Amino acid sequence: MGKHGYHDRGYRNSYGRRDDRDPRITGGPGDYGVPSGLPRKLPIAAALVGLVLWSLLAWVGYLLVDPILGWVAASVGLLVDGGKDIVSATGGKEVGTILDNIYVSGFLGQIIALSRVVLKPTILVVWAIGALILVAAPFILPKIGRMFARRRH
Repeated sequence: MGKHGYHDRGYRNSYGRRDDRDPRITGGPGDYGVPSGLPRKLPIAAALVGLVLWSLLAWVGYLLVDPILGWVAASVGLLVDGGKDIVSATGGKEVGTILDNIYVSGFLGQIIALSRVVLKPTILVVWAIGALILVAAPFILPKIGRMFARRRH
């Protein structure tokens, strides 16, 4: 005879299982060679690449704090004086005198100095939290995925 129906053939023992198949394998013949998910090193490599990119972004932000705040501090006096000139030209002398009495340039200078003190440690803390999340993600995400898979069924 020919080979028709050869997938369904096999010697059966008294347990009703074919002897030519591994008892741990379930499903049809198409399921035998299917890989069981991602390779183990791929998520760790992705986390390392993410950590390098995150660190590079934090480093660039840390380096740019001083130049940007320096530029803003240099521009504040010019912007306030230009604003006073525009207000006085349009007839709002009261606003110009109020700005002179408040000493806006000194106030904005203090805000910029405070920003300088606060921004760099903030960048470091945010970087550390992000790095911790990126390092822990390859170990936590598969467990979360299995938890949701169990809830679905």
